[in-house]
Amino acid sequence: MSGSTRGILYASIGAICWGISGPIAQLLFTNYDLKLGWLIGSKMLFGGIMLLAFGLTQPKERPKLFTIWRDKTAIIHLVIFTIFGMTAMQAVYYKAVAVGNAATATILQFLSPVFIVIFTIVRYKKVPRRGDVWAIVAALVGTFLLITGGNPTKLTISPAAFFWGVVTGVAAAAYVLLPEKILDQYGSMTVSAWSMVVGGILFNFVQPVWRDVPKFDVAGWAGYLFIVVFGSVIAYFIYLASLAYISATATGLLDAFEPLSATIVSVIFLNLTFGIMETIGTVLILSTVFILALANRHS
Repeated sequence: MSGSTRGILYASIGAICWGISGPIAQLLFTNYDLKLGWLIGSKMLFGGIMLLAFGLTQPKERPKLFTIWRDKTAIIHLVIFTIFGMTAMQAVYYKAVAVGNAATATILQFLSPVFIVIFTIVRYKKVPRRGDVWAIVAALVGTFLLITGGNPTKLTISPAAFFWGVVTGVAAAAYVLLPEKILDQYGSMTVSAWSMVVGGILFNFVQPVWRDVPKFDVAGWAGYLFIVVFGSVIAYFIYLASLAYISATATGLLDAFEPLSATIVSVIFLNLTFGIMETIGTVLILSTVFILALANRHS
């Protein structure tokens, strides 16, 4: 197997693991009265501890895990990212899943590149490129078709699901933009691991992990462990491994497997129905990533 093939495989598997986590969470919310706060707090805390444990086994990562706590500026950036990036994205995504469905939440999360483009244009007073304009148009039309099925007089999802889905896209954009300064210095492993641990600890002041523990049976615990282990830790490991073989841009394009896998699993196992217009809307939203990638390549 060539290096590029291996990188593509790793990135695809990681995105699929993330994508499948959404429908599993939807099942847990529906069948086990799972509390949103308990899921997020425990997921971040346990997942972060696992990432830290993995980082301690990596000679190149180990020093960064502790050096960051001697840098006051980095600590401030880490706390800001933890609250408004990592924790916010987790909270609003699973809220969107809880009030709607995993497929729509994951698809609307893919609006994040467009929000990043809009932020960049406004913040730096840049003239939008042709690719930026096309991506924004595709996102707007795609979102319209996804939530209305082409009929502007009705919604195919609840207003709450639409609202939290769009907020998920905004939060995912913040997740990308906020840690830029510390990522270059300390790396994604250190930043993500500590952000998850700190976020998990902070969330436990609101929802302690020992309170409102869901009454899972074997299937319920299996689903929860998949979300924590495969949907967080292993997916992240595989994502990092893919960067050793392919570019970050290529990995970003393969992230499209996340909403695709969430949609396929939802259609097969959760009886989700997607009409022609919703499907076209989904394709348009996913196409924004490819449009922006081509625009960056030719700029």
